[in-house]
Amino acid sequence: MDSRGQLSAEYILLVGFVLAVVLIFAWYVSDQSEQNVIATAVRVGASNASAEIGIMNTTTTPIRVNKVDMTSGEKINITIFLSNTALSPQQRQTILGGVEQSIESAGYTVNSQIDPVSNTVNTLTIDTSKHDYLIKIS
Repeated sequence: MDSRGQLSAEYILLVGFVLAVVLIFAWYVSDQSEQNVIATAVRVGASNASAEIGIMNTTTTPIRVNKVDMTSGEKINITIFLSNTALSPQQRQTILGGVEQSIESAGYTVNSQIDPVSNTVNTLTIDTSKHDYLIKIS
């Protein structure tokens, strides 16, 4: 029996297996990367906006971002915990505006038809191809 085709078949199987593993790994990494980018943009945007509030109004108690809590799953809730919980609606709007600007600078743009980043009074929502995010201030 001639074994000329044996090496080619084994090579094709090996390359196919490696390609499948790389694609599965890439999908998982891209999913985690998206979540990390969004969480980082939320924290940076809230920190910058709270610093802006303190700079513009020196009588205001300084506002710090204590933590950003994120749930997992298909619909992800992101909650921003601030040091000063007694914020005026205008201060909340300023912080959410800073978060929205930071998210848009991270590459998640507003789609004019679907409007994936909509700024309401107390929440921001982002719809990506992998997850739906709801961002709120506690």
